[in-house]
Amino acid sequence: MGEPTFGVLGPLQVRAHGVPVRIGGAKPRAVLATLLLQPNGFVSLDLLTEVLWPGGAPRSAVANVRTYVRTLRLRLPPTAVDGLRTEPSGYSLGVEPGEVDMLLFEQHLASARAARDRGEDAAALRAYEMALGLWRGGVLQDVPSSVVWDPAITRMEGLRSIAVDECLELRLRLGDYAHLVSGLRSRLTESPLREDLWRMLVHALNGAGRSAEARSAYAEAERVIAAELGIEPSEPLRTIGAEVNGYPGRRRAATPVSVCQLPMDIIDFTGRAVEVADLEELLSTAGRQPVVAAVSGPPGVGKSTLAVHVAHRVRDVFPDGQLFVDLAGTSECPREPADVLAEMLRGLGVIDSAIPGEPGERAAMFRSRLAQRRFLIVLDDALDSAQVSPLLPGTGGSAVLVSSRRRMPGLPARACPLGLMRHDDARALFGAIVGSDRLRREGDDADRVLAECGSLPLAVRIAAARLVNRPGWSVGTLADSLRDERGRLGAVRFGELEVRAGAELSYRHLPEPAATAFRTFGDLPDDAVPGWLVAVATGCDSGTAGGLDTLLDEHLVEVVGRDRLGLNRYRMHDLLRCYARELVLTDNQEIRLRRRLRVIDALTALARSANAAMPTRFLGVLGEPDERGLPDGPAHEVVLMVRARPVDWFESEHRNLVAAVDAAVRLGRTDRAADLAIELAGFFDMRGYYGDWLRTHRLVLDAMPHHDDVRAASLLRNLGQLHLYQDRYPDALASFDRARALFAELGHPTGEAIAAVGSGSVHRIVGDLGAALGTFTAALKDFAAYGDRHGEAVARNAIASVWLERKDPEAADGWLRGALELSRADGDRHREAQVRRRVAMLHELRGEPQAARGELERALGIFDELADLHCAAYVQQSIAELCLRQGDAGEASALLTGALAVQQQLGDRRAEARVAGLLGELHDATGRKQTARHYFNRSLATWRRLGLPDEAGLVDAKLRSMR
Repeated sequence: MGEPTFGVLGPLQVRAHGVPVRIGGAKPRAVLATLLLQPNGFVSLDLLTEVLWPGGAPRSAVANVRTYVRTLRLRLPPTAVDGLRTEPSGYSLGVEPGEVDMLLFEQHLASARAARDRGEDAAALRAYEMALGLWRGGVLQDVPSSVVWDPAITRMEGLRSIAVDECLELRLRLGDYAHLVSGLRSRLTESPLREDLWRMLVHALNGAGRSAEARSAYAEAERVIAAELGIEPSEPLRTIGAEVNGYPGRRRAATPVSVCQLPMDIIDFTGRAVEVADLEELLSTAGRQPVVAAVSGPPGVGKSTLAVHVAHRVRDVFPDGQLFVDLAGTSECPREPADVLAEMLRGLGVIDSAIPGEPGERAAMFRSRLAQRRFLIVLDDALDSAQVSPLLPGTGGSAVLVSSRRRMPGLPARACPLGLMRHDDARALFGAIVGSDRLRREGDDADRVLAECGSLPLAVRIAAARLVNRPGWSVGTLADSLRDERGRLGAVRFGELEVRAGAELSYRHLPEPAATAFRTFGDLPDDAVPGWLVAVATGCDSGTAGGLDTLLDEHLVEVVGRDRLGLNRYRMHDLLRCYARELVLTDNQEIRLRRRLRVIDALTALARSANAAMPTRFLGVLGEPDERGLPDGPAHEVVLMVRARPVDWFESEHRNLVAAVDAAVRLGRTDRAADLAIELAGFFDMRGYYGDWLRTHRLVLDAMPHHDDVRAASLLRNLGQLHLYQDRYPDALASFDRARALFAELGHPTGEAIAAVGSGSVHRIVGDLGAALGTFTAALKDFAAYGDRHGEAVARNAIASVWLERKDPEAADGWLRGALELSRADGDRHREAQVRRRVAMLHELRGEPQAARGELERALGIFDELADLHCAAYVQQSIAELCLRQGDAGEASALLTGALAVQQQLGDRRAEARVAGLLGELHDATGRKQTARHYFNRSLATWRRLGLPDEAGLVDAKLRSMR
């Protein structure tokens, strides 16, 4: 078979009878590329217009597109012209699979997999080689990129990556070690943290009789993984390492415990034998592809209980671990997929600072982390398929078990509808709780109870628990009480009827402190809460709300674990919470308002105390901690723990704090909402919770009747910082400048200076160094006049950055020395490390690389000590760049490759573009032209997406010089 007519797996290529056909003009080539990425599919004029004019189309756009299509008809081979069809409002290009390298690649890949599955390894290897041989570089690498193409390009690059991995695994099975070693080393250059690749490399080297190299490769794997992730290799890699190092029967380190986040199984789980067996069988089939099961049903039928029970039964099938997330789908604030992805990535061992900010990037990282592992993921109380879809793995042997009140036909899942229990099962459940002897003695009355409960599992449990806690009652007394409650409640939904009746029955017998605590849960956030917060809400003086223990004894709340401070967390079942909300509406409105404000004020006061003890200084305007302003009682009792572990406290109360901002806005108390949102900004900054940062600040600003006070100015400054992180420079500058002007009007020099530093940073990044210097200098004067030593250090460091950008180390020297002295005198280790990064730049400009390296190592040590992995990653990047400029290509390559992975995870696109460009230069200098083009194209595409034409032009020029 000759070469395909069309090629997109590399530079855009058109051939006729084996002879290249030149398609001139950037716009016609872009049209052809778009049609080829959707072969045999309809491409609308609107889509083509977006590709050709991403910044806005001219009036003549449609006519121009038609002109470009006519140009293609003149240039394309006759057989291809026949397939180029004009349709209403668009075009399509009809092709056969063998005419486009992309389709031919997928065809060969399918053949390879089929042969592999049949056990025909030699034939499979030939097919894999034919498929991968079609690739000539990155997809459409010589055509200016378009965001419209990103999904198709990402899909093809992903298929290629998977095909390479599958081919490597096949070579390992065939013992083709010579080709395998070179392929693995090439792959590890791009992905140095992939343990499966290291394991195959060590195996291949050992199998080829190159035992010394195998030991060296394992040692390198240990070093890279420890340096980049701070952990030891996983068990499979350690096992092969033990083999090559001569101690196969002894582990070098303790086996890490797999992640298990499952709640405790129900000891007296009863019934559902068919459903349990079906789910076990389905989940256990996860292998080359993940499986998803969705359990749905009305409230109280036991969806969550069944999911947890089945998850415990199949734990051994998923040795890498089990993740559990409550999606809060039935609450007032269902969880955002982006926040859930961040939580699950932490469960998979991803450091906080390495979690991307963009939801799509978080989902991609999550799928990547699961691709080579077997995890069971339980997603409880899902809202709908839109909430669940981003949380599903894409490949690998993991399984997902979803529970929801709704059916979700949009999910690629096996539906498992759950109805009421069979009478025998409900009877057995009741007996398991109250005792089998009692069930036998009072069987008829037990049947009356079950009839009143409608065989609804939650209702049966509540009724049985009531009976156990009332030893003087007979089963008949319970049945009569339930019948009376049904008559009083009136017509409500069947699925909730008996549960509400049981809940009211339980509530009627509570002593007043417990009844108050029960109602209070109707006003608290839907997430699990600490006991001290319940106590604050109820107005108790002690750290535990009066009556909370009674609620535990009555099974009306449950302890769901301990938080990071070691405090118990309490949660009320969703249906009981609904009843608590009904009750709380009957409370006096003034009493209820005071209760809700006590919660908001306590959280705000503790957030201020936490901020005062944070390991890093947030450059913002925060409230001052005031012991007199801290409420007496429960909140005061935990303040010492909060100050000892501020980050852990913020993490534990994260969702409750965000919910409190929302509650304050809904109560019309925007001043309180603003105070709390401002206190959260530093924590959001440290952890990269950009979604919550934007949501809380926008919510409060939109609710404010006027933007004319310090609170509004602080919110605007914080938003500017967020925009700056996310490369939205015009928005950042507008927010900083508005904040600065407002602070000036209010006579707040420190706030004005802080906002000025933000404006100056934007000016410096976009290249307006004169404006940056003037702004930083004005900020320094305000900081000095107010006696803010931390601010002075920040401003001096910022001024030095401008002189360093101008390549004037002597001008920067004095500013840096002053910033370093102020930071050290103030005990601000974090700022000291930031200054040392700039001192390293100064030494390099002076031609003192060893001194520069020393300063970077000192900065790295401080960031490591403070556990600021985010800033540590940037220092490592700086060390890599220094090595590159000093000609140490080996160390630079390893460091830059690792840095690229980290920056991609962090979502820092500027850093990603810069590192990719540096890798392109490194590989170009060492003669690896194809790899260099790959990195240059990646850098070019990222600069263009950032809208930075000057940087993009420099990379484009380097690419052109290589042709």
